[in-house]
Amino acid sequence: MPYLILDPTDEYAAHQMRFLDRLGLPAVALFSSRGHQGLWRRRYADELGARVVAEHVVDRDDVGGLARTLGAQHPDGFFGLVAWDERHILLAAEIGEALHLDWNPRDVIERFRDKSLMKSWLRANTTVRLNRARLVASANEALAFQDEVGAWPIVVKPSGGAGSMSVFFAGDRGELLHGCQFVREGGLGEVLLEEFVGGAEFAVNGIADHVGGVLVTDLWRYDRRDSHGVHNVYFETHKVGSREEPFAEVAAYAADVIRGLSLRRSPFHMEVKVDDGGPCLIEVGARFAGGNQVTLASELHGHSMFELAACHYLDDIRVSPCDVDYARYDELSARIVSGVQETPIPCIEAVLGIDEVRALPSFAGVGMLRRPGSPAPVSRDVNTKAWEVCLLHAAAEQVAVDARATRALLRYV
Repeated sequence: MPYLILDPTDEYAAHQMRFLDRLGLPAVALFSSRGHQGLWRRRYADELGARVVAEHVVDRDDVGGLARTLGAQHPDGFFGLVAWDERHILLAAEIGEALHLDWNPRDVIERFRDKSLMKSWLRANTTVRLNRARLVASANEALAFQDEVGAWPIVVKPSGGAGSMSVFFAGDRGELLHGCQFVREGGLGEVLLEEFVGGAEFAVNGIADHVGGVLVTDLWRYDRRDSHGVHNVYFETHKVGSREEPFAEVAAYAADVIRGLSLRRSPFHMEVKVDDGGPCLIEVGARFAGGNQVTLASELHGHSMFELAACHYLDDIRVSPCDVDYARYDELSARIVSGVQETPIPCIEAVLGIDEVRALPSFAGVGMLRRPGSPAPVSRDVNTKAWEVCLLHAAAEQVAVDARATRALLRYV
């Protein structure tokens, strides 16, 4: 009996396919477009295609027809569905419903794709702490919301989107209206205004099992700073140990959020602020964390988070603290250093310092490194980081020293 996987075009999917291949499980690969199918064939088909027994490009207007075809070709059914890519999990939910698979229905997944819908659902169905938020469609509505909150800044963001894309922190009425207009024209959803929550910001990663049990696997504290006229720029991300504050408090809060949203059989990535009032949700996705958090978490625990997710996508097993190794996780220090590009470079001539960075004692990996000949845009959000360098070591001071060295060494010219 095969499993289904949607758009296996990235290393996140490839990690899971390699694991399931070792278990002897065949796959049926589904693609949201012919472009994604072509990407699979160029990147991974030679390595992973031997276990793929069929490929199908999904006609979004006829998911029922696809379900009938798959049912006829595989009358014994499927182990389940690996829906790893947040951009297409609504399509995955439709496919799952059409095939009567035990995955998340569309109404659950819609909560994770629309920040306003998600918070409205939580406000109506749970008692978790939430900041005030409202969709607005006019300048008067935007100004009325700020008057109601009675404080600046006001967070302006699209109801869709992720990675701090098109997010503004408006400090006055002019900035508020400018941010609303920018978001409105950006195409990532409606204009969502939120009350600003102070305190420290954390990334929370974990797994939800088939009955809604929740395991928080790793917690990270964001260090974001104002730089080159841009607010909230990614600077560093620090691992928080399971016995450090506020791991337990944030983990309990995150579990309440995930259970409140009824997510099952999925990894999740959540962003939470913690102030004197405790944790407060910023946003949450039914997906792995971006960047290198998943890879670092796997190294920290000595267990693959990709393999853990694959198990819960496909099997009826409960999450357990035994799935990870918190003792090992706590013994190691980890940090993600994000490059900040203050001025644009139209065409990179050379990448300086990368060999010296790779030789640092705590070096564990590099991502988002731009090649000579490509541009280096000004850093504004997760997609415009100059680079990411992962550091991992038993000695926290070594990680701190190497973080400073990385920032001094690595640059584009």
